[in-house]
Amino acid sequence: MILFNTLMGVCAGLVILLCADALTKIHKTEAEGAALAGTGVALLVVGAPLTFLSAVMAVTWPLTVNPPINIAFAEPGLMLGVLAFVGGGILAKGRFRPDATFTAPLTWVIGAVGLVLLSISSAIFSYNLMGDAPPQEPISGQFQGWENTTFAIVYLIAAVGCLAMPLYRSDRIWAFHVIRWAWIISGLFFLLFSVLNYRTHIGMLINTLHHTSYKW
Repeated sequence: MILFNTLMGVCAGLVILLCADALTKIHKTEAEGAALAGTGVALLVVGAPLTFLSAVMAVTWPLTVNPPINIAFAEPGLMLGVLAFVGGGILAKGRFRPDATFTAPLTWVIGAVGLVLLSISSAIFSYNLMGDAPPQEPISGQFQGWENTTFAIVYLIAAVGCLAMPLYRSDRIWAFHVIRWAWIISGLFFLLFSVLNYRTHIGMLINTLHHTSYKW
């Protein structure tokens, strides 16, 4: 199964958190140019592998044993990776301007990504898309009945942040807080869950290949 939801998940979580951090700096200080260069470099670092791995998964999903999962992961991941890579380059070069004529077109792209995430969230709820971790997977495999609903909620939270982006203005404090907290919560979940997957997926492969029964 062509599935890179370890590194992809880590990068996606970091991109979302870095965007929340950049938005906070822009909102509080009207930061531009060099003030956001460090964030730009970080976005480039995580945007590059996210774009590449998501692209590989997106064009090969028919070859896998579970294509619907790869659609839900790969295609929004590819869009997120491209946005991170392009946005990171702009920030790293100090060319960002916080005025509406510069940022407004991008907010509509982010809003469209929110619609995609909302659609995926509804699909997860409706079709039990995520299911549960197999029993061979340590830690995650010991807890059943939580993964599908949790992922649907997290996708929904991320979607809310994206959908609020076209409504954001510096004087709309409510929109700022909605976006910031939606991205912090969803970004932290993707980051921490994907870090955990390094242990659980390695354990699952060990259990499968060597017929062991590690549970934790």
